[in-house]
Amino acid sequence: MSILGAMFTAVSGVNAQSKSLGHISDNIANSQTTGYKKVDTRFETLITVSNANLHQPGGVVASPSYANSLQGNVNQTQVLTNMAISGQGFFVVSRPESQTANQTLFNDLAYYTRAGDFEVNRDGYLVNNGGYYLNGWAVDETTGVADTSTLSPIQITQTIDEPTATTELEFVGNLPASSKVNPTPPLAPTNIKIYDALGNPHTVSLVWAKRADNLWKLDIVAADSTLDPVSGTLVGVNDQAMAIAPTTANVPAVAQVDTVTIPSDGLAFGQTLTFTIGSNSITVTAPVGGYTQAQTGAAMVAAINANPGLAAQVTAGNLTATTFDVSADVGGTPFSLTLGGSGSGQTDTITIPPGGLLVGESVTVTINGTPITYTATNPTETATFVRDSLISLINANVTVNGTITANAATANTFTIDADAAQGTFTTTVGDTIVAGNVTMTTATGASSVNTTANGLPVAQVDTVTLSGTVGPGEIGDTWTINVGSQTVSYVANGTETSLNDVAIGIAALINANSSLGVTATALGATVQLTAISAGTPFSATVNASNGSTNSFIDVQFGTSAATAGKLVGISNAYNLNGNASTPTAQSAGDDAIITFQVDYGVGPQTIELNLGKFQTTEGATQFAGSTIDVRRFTQDGVPQGIFKDLNIRDNGDVELNYDNGRSRVFFKVPIAQFYDANTLKRESGQAFTETFDSGSARLSGAGENGSGTLRGSAVEGSNVDIAEEFSKMIVTQRAYSANTRVITTSDEMLQDIINIKR
Repeated sequence: MSILGAMFTAVSGVNAQSKSLGHISDNIANSQTTGYKKVDTRFETLITVSNANLHQPGGVVASPSYANSLQGNVNQTQVLTNMAISGQGFFVVSRPESQTANQTLFNDLAYYTRAGDFEVNRDGYLVNNGGYYLNGWAVDETTGVADTSTLSPIQITQTIDEPTATTELEFVGNLPASSKVNPTPPLAPTNIKIYDALGNPHTVSLVWAKRADNLWKLDIVAADSTLDPVSGTLVGVNDQAMAIAPTTANVPAVAQVDTVTIPSDGLAFGQTLTFTIGSNSITVTAPVGGYTQAQTGAAMVAAINANPGLAAQVTAGNLTATTFDVSADVGGTPFSLTLGGSGSGQTDTITIPPGGLLVGESVTVTINGTPITYTATNPTETATFVRDSLISLINANVTVNGTITANAATANTFTIDADAAQGTFTTTVGDTIVAGNVTMTTATGASSVNTTANGLPVAQVDTVTLSGTVGPGEIGDTWTINVGSQTVSYVANGTETSLNDVAIGIAALINANSSLGVTATALGATVQLTAISAGTPFSATVNASNGSTNSFIDVQFGTSAATAGKLVGISNAYNLNGNASTPTAQSAGDDAIITFQVDYGVGPQTIELNLGKFQTTEGATQFAGSTIDVRRFTQDGVPQGIFKDLNIRDNGDVELNYDNGRSRVFFKVPIAQFYDANTLKRESGQAFTETFDSGSARLSGAGENGSGTLRGSAVEGSNVDIAEEFSKMIVTQRAYSANTRVITTSDEMLQDIINIKR
C-alpha cells in the first residue's frame, strides 16, 4: 500500500500544483485588469491514518485563496466619472437583464465590484467596462440629505438645471467722499445682471449721487420691471423768492488836479521857479532876457513831463497864458506839491513922482499893517534919493524884515518882493505931497490851487434778500445769482433748516469762484455781494425757482471720529411711491438690508440689497476717492443650465456640473462592506456576490464607519504583483516536477515487484 499510496499522493500533488499554476496564470493574465483581485493557492493535506505507529499517505488538496480585500494601486485618469476606493469596501452595481430603446431592466441580485472605470452611457447610466451599472442613493436637492432607504442604478436625467430667481444682492464698495454735490456729469451707475423665475436676465442699477456732505441719494433702477423700487417726484412749496438792491453804489477813483498860476511878470533873468512832489523836484531858471508868463508856464510843463520821477506820478498839461494843470496819473492816488524859487512870490512896485519931494513932504508905505514913512528934509530931494531912502527904511524895519525885501528898480521905482516862495503881503501907499503922485502896481507870484480833489474809490455792495420755505421737502429748490455773464446756482439738498443755511451755501459757491469779481457774506436771510476791486462796478441779477427731484433712498455716513466713512443710517422718507423698504434696526452691527420688489411678468420677485452692517466697513463705505470703487457686487440667481459633466467627491457625492456655472448633487455613491470580503463569490467582469460566509453587505457613506473614501478621476488597478507571481510559478514548477518524479519512482518500484513474481 505504501508504494501505491505514494503514487496516489504524488498524483494529488501534481493535480494541486496544476491548480496553483492555473491560479498564477489567471493572476498574470489579469495583472492589468481594472479592479482585479488576485487568487492565491491554499494547500491542504489529506490524512487517512496517522498515529504513533502508522502513517498512510493521503495526498494534498489545492484550494483557491482570494485576496478580495487587498488594495490595488490607485491610478489617476482623465475621465471625470472614473472613481477608485481608497480603503475598504466595494461599489454596489447592478447587472442588466434586458434593454430596449427606452428602458433598461436590471437583475434583482446585488453585485459588488472594485472596478471603478465608470463612464456615462447613452441612457445616462454610469457603466464600467464589465457592463455593471453603478448604484447610488438619491439626494434631496433642497436639503442635501441622501435617501438611504432606496438603492438603484444612477441615471443622469437632470440634463437641465432649473433657473433660480435672484433673491439677494450684496454690494461692497466705496463711495468717493470728495465727490461734488449732484456732480455733472453724474457718477456712473453700478449695474448687475439678475434673473427672474424663468431664468431671463435683467439689469438692476444702483445710481448714487452725493446730495450733501456725508449724505447720498440712492436710486434702485429696474428698467423693465412693472414694479419700481424707487419712484415718485418730490415737489416743494413754490414760494421761493430773491430780491437784490444796491446798498452802496460804486464810486470810481478820482484823479487829483492842481492848477498852477504862473507869475504874471514871468521870470527875470536868473530868477528860478521850483516845482516839488515828494522827493522829486525840478527847477526852471529864466535865461537872458527872462521868461514871459507864457514862456514860464511852457518851460514848467516841459520840465515836469520830462522828469522820470515826476512823470511816474503826475502829468502837466492844459497850458494857458497864465496857468497849467498838474493831474495825478492814478485816480485815488493823492499828491502834494510845493512851489518856490527866487521871484516866485508877490511883488509890488512903488513909483515915486519923477520930481522927487520938497521939504516937509512925505511918502508912507504900509506893509502888512506897519507904516513906514520918509519925510524930505532937504529943499528938493530927487526921486532916486527918495527911492533909496525908502528902501533903506523898509529893509531896516525889524517888523517887516524877513517877510519882504525892497529893491531898486528904476530911477523913480522900487519893488517890494516877498521873501518866501508863494509869499504874499498887503501894501498901501500914502503921501502928503502937493504935486505929483505916488503909485503902486502889484504882480501876483506863482501859486497853486487844488482844482479837483483826490477821490478814493468806493466798492459797490448789493444785498440779496432770500425768502421762502426750506427743509427736507424742498430738495431741488434752486437759488441763482448772475454776476455779469457768469451764473452761480445753489440747489437745496433738504438738509437746510433756515434761509441762513441757503445764504451760507450761496456765499460759499461765490467765494470759491474768484473770477466773479465779488465776494459774498451770508447775513441771516441775506447775501451781501461786495466788489473785490473798489471802483469797479458789477451787475447782478437773481432768480429763485421751486425744485423737484426724483424719489430716492437717503443713505447717511458718520461724522464722528468713530463712525467717519461708515454707514450710520438709511431712510426711506424720500421714496414716495416705490416699494423699497429700509431696516428698522439700525444700531451698530445691525444688517443694512434694503428690501424691494420687481416684476418681470412672472409675478412679484422680492430681492434684498445687502449693504453690509451699520457702523462697520463690511459693505458700503465713504472714504477718499474720485469714483465709485466696487469691490464686490454679487447676486444669487442663476439662469437655466445645460448638463456639462460631472465629478465625484471624496464623500461619494455625484456632482453634476452645468454650463450656467452651478454644480448640484443629485446622487451619493455608497460603499458596501463585508465581514469577510475574501469569501465573496466571484462573477465575471470583476464583480462579486455575497455568500453565506461573507455575510450581508453593510452600506455607508464613503469615509464613514470604516469604509474607504472615493477618489474621482482615478481607478484601482489589479493587486497582482508580477514579480511575486513569477516567483510562485518557479516554485510551482519545481513542486510539480518533484511530484512527477515520485510517480516515476513508484512505478519503477511496482515493476520490480511484478518482476519478482515472474
